[in-house]
Amino acid sequence: MRLLDKGLVKFDYQFPLYNFFFPAQTHNCYAPDKSQFSEIMAGANQSARSRALYFHVPFCEAICSFCPFTRGLYKSADEIDRYTQALIREIEYKAQMIDLKAVPVRAIFFGGGTPSLLSPRNIQDIGEALHRHFDMSEVKEFSFEFNVTSVTEARARALADIGVTHARFGLQTVDSEWRQLFNLDPDIGKIERAVEQLRAHFGHVLCDILYGMNGSNEQQTLADIDKAVAMGVSNVDIYPINNAATSVKLHKQIRARSTQVMPAMRKLNMKFMLDAHLRQYGYVPYNGHGYVHRPAQAGELFSDDYAFIYHEHVYGYADHDLLGFGVGAISSVAGHVITNVSLREKYTQRMTAGEHLCQVSRHDPVLDVVKPLVLRLAYHGSVDKRLVELGRVPKALMQRLDALVQSGLVVEDNHYYRLTRLGWLWYSNIMFYLMPASEQDILRKLVFERLDVPGRDITEHELIYAAG
Repeated sequence: MRLLDKGLVKFDYQFPLYNFFFPAQTHNCYAPDKSQFSEIMAGANQSARSRALYFHVPFCEAICSFCPFTRGLYKSADEIDRYTQALIREIEYKAQMIDLKAVPVRAIFFGGGTPSLLSPRNIQDIGEALHRHFDMSEVKEFSFEFNVTSVTEARARALADIGVTHARFGLQTVDSEWRQLFNLDPDIGKIERAVEQLRAHFGHVLCDILYGMNGSNEQQTLADIDKAVAMGVSNVDIYPINNAATSVKLHKQIRARSTQVMPAMRKLNMKFMLDAHLRQYGYVPYNGHGYVHRPAQAGELFSDDYAFIYHEHVYGYADHDLLGFGVGAISSVAGHVITNVSLREKYTQRMTAGEHLCQVSRHDPVLDVVKPLVLRLAYHGSVDKRLVELGRVPKALMQRLDALVQSGLVVEDNHYYRLTRLGWLWYSNIMFYLMPASEQDILRKLVFERLDVPGRDITEHELIYAAG
C-alpha cells in the first residue's frame, strides 16, 4: 500500500478489511496443557493494569448473510442453558488459575450470535458469576447485543439488574429489498418498538448501519441514518460492507440483482457525506466508525469525553488486555493471543467437564509495544506517547508514522500523536499501512483465501482509487 500526495486521496488502494485483530493468531501456535495455560494467565495478571471481558453467545434465530462471526441456528432453550453453564464453568476454570479480581475490569461486551436469546435466568446466573469472580467496581461500559425480535421487558430488566449500560442492535438498513438480501426481519415496526423498550432501561442504545453495497446508493444510507436518529438512538456505528467476509450466497444474490459496482472513490465520497450528515444531527465521532449524540464543543472534530472502552482494550496500550469466554472467543494478553475452540457443542461438552480447549499464538513482545501506534492511533484518534515505549518501536514503523505526519493525516506534539479529520476518514488504511510487513502478509493471505472460494469476489474498482 502506497501513501499518495494527491489532495484528498492519500492511498493507492483500499484494503478490503476494515477491522482486524492484531497481532495475528498465526505465530508459534500450539495447544497448551493446563500448566502452560496457567503460566500464560499468571503473566497476564502481572502485566495488565486494565482489563476488558468478552463473552460470545453463538445462537441465532436467523443467519444474517453479511455476518462473519461464529454462530449457529437456535434450536432449544435447553441448548442455551447448557451453554450458559459452560460459560460460567470457564470463568470458574480461569479463577482457579489466577486471581481474576487482581486487575479491575473496565468494559464488558456480550456479542454473537444473538446474546439476547439468553433467558432472564441465564442472564442472572452469568451476572452472579461476573460479580463473584471479577472486580466490577470500575466497569464504565457493559455492552450487550440484541436482535430486535428477542427484546422483551423481562430480558431488559434482567440485563439492567446485572449492570448492562449499552444495548446494541443491528439496524443495518431500512430498505426492504436489502433487508431481505441480508436475511433480516422486514418489519421496521419491531425495530421501533424494541428501541423504545431498550431506551427505557439503558442510557446508551446503539445501532449498526451498513453501507457501500454494490447496487446501493447514497439516498438509501441517508434514509437509514434518518430512521436511526428519529428512533432516538444515542450512538450510530456505520460501516462499509466487508465483502471479503460476507456469504457466497449474498455475493450471488447481489450480482443477480445488479451489475453496478460501488467504486472505492464513491465509497470515499460517501464517508465525507455520511460524516457531515451525522454531525448535522449532533452526532460526534469517537472512533473510526462510531458516533455519539451529544452537543459538540466549539472547534471539536472528535469526541474527547466519550470512548468505546471495550475496543480501547482490543486496540489499546500494552497494559490493557482482553479475556474472552465462549466458543471461538479470543483473549489478548502479554505476548499471546488465545483462541477458544470454534465448535459450539465441543466447547459446551468439554468446558462443562472442566476441560478448556484452546490454541495459543505466541508473538514477539514488541508487537504489544507497537499496537497502540498501529491500531489505537487510527481507530481511536490519538496515542499518548508517554504510555508507549517509543525506544522499542522499530525504525521502519517510525518512518511510516512520520510520513503520515508529513501527509497531513497525523499531527504530533510533545505528548500525543493525533489524527486529523482527513486522517479519521482514512483510519482503516492507516492501520494497515503502519502494520509490520509480516502482519500485512498474513492479512493479505486471509483475504486471498476468502476470495478464492467460488462465488465470492471483489472487483478491482471496489479497491483501487482512480487517482492512484
